[in-house]
Amino acid sequence: MTTLHLIDASIYVFRAYYSMPPNFVDKQGQLVHAVYGYASFLLDILDKGLSHVSVAFDESLTTCYRNAIYPAYKANRDLPDENLKYQFAQCQRLTQLLGLHNLCLKEFEADDIIGTLATKFAEGADMVIVTRDKDLGQLLRDNDVLWDFANDDYMGPADVIAKFGVAPDQIADYLALAGDSVDNIPGAPGIGAKTAALLIQKFGSLQALLENPCAVEDSGLRGAKRLSKIIAENIELLMLCRRITEIHCAVPMSVTISDLLIQSPDEVGLAEFCDQMKFSGRMKDRLIARSQ
Repeated sequence: MTTLHLIDASIYVFRAYYSMPPNFVDKQGQLVHAVYGYASFLLDILDKGLSHVSVAFDESLTTCYRNAIYPAYKANRDLPDENLKYQFAQCQRLTQLLGLHNLCLKEFEADDIIGTLATKFAEGADMVIVTRDKDLGQLLRDNDVLWDFANDDYMGPADVIAKFGVAPDQIADYLALAGDSVDNIPGAPGIGAKTAALLIQKFGSLQALLENPCAVEDSGLRGAKRLSKIIAENIELLMLCRRITEIHCAVPMSVTISDLLIQSPDEVGLAEFCDQMKFSGRMKDRLIARSQ
């Protein structure tokens, strides 16, 4: 079986932006510390001897189809300033120069790109999703894993169940019910993560709950009458949340598995990139060595 490594790049760009000291500037005087940190991440992961890779970036916090459905989606996050946008663009450029397949779509998030590729090639490959976002656990099949590269931590389907109390294919339901403060998804008022997991375990899906909220009263769960009332009063909201939490796995794209094979890096382009970014020493040597 081929193993595809699907990289959730934006998380690692942000991680470098906020964790690296702002001591790196390019020829134009722009801060490029996130580019430096992201370059280190990419080189470290390529040193693992991968064969098929796709790198997914988020285009914007405001143009995803989820924003059209629910304008408050991720509205709690600060928009990237001009420098961060610049650094993102340079990270994408570096990804291309290193010969890695990469995608960034205006209406879909990196999660949706990864979900579509994972679904498209499910029959012929195992998936390693490189991310720190546990929500991507909803994509996992038996032999797939999430890989938090920075901590060298792996999460398979059994680990998803242990962490969330629900199976991978129930994660979207669970998040819709419990809400997600990170993405500004409200969920059902007064229903927390633990109760949401118990409800999904008991009824199997959010849809089953919404079709018969009165059944919750006979569930034996603590506060069952109150929970039944909350669900009955928030059916439309929960249906909306469910549309947001589900990863879109049918994004229109023309990609073959051979497109994900790592290509030969652009030696001339990498040399020019290092010069523009003012990369020197070990970082420059590592980048140039990839093309030789």
